[in-house]
Amino acid sequence: MTAFVLQPQPFRRGPSPEVAVVVGLAAVVAVLALFVAGVTFFGLAIAFPIAVPVAEAYHLTVRVADAALAERLAAFWWVFAGAAIACFAGAAVVTIKAVRFLSPRD
Repeated sequence: MTAFVLQPQPFRRGPSPEVAVVVGLAAVVAVLALFVAGVTFFGLAIAFPIAVPVAEAYHLTVRVADAALAERLAAFWWVFAGAAIACFAGAAVVTIKAVRFLSPRD
């Protein structure tokens, strides 16, 4: 009679490989989109206040309506800065949550 010793297979707790790929790709796309939006809002927070003085310094032709719009939106730089911070924070939260979801559990 031959005795067989069965080795227990390690039990992996966590998402299946298919779910991990889908969640990983979705997280990467979301983080990249939030990062691009954050950089854009940050650029707008900087650009509107300096648009008219830079155009005047370089003697550029700017329509009056565009200059007036830039002047009005320059007062709201803090909204664009807040949106940039919110986008960067959202990207960080998505990254942390995706890593926690994809990590094996005990």
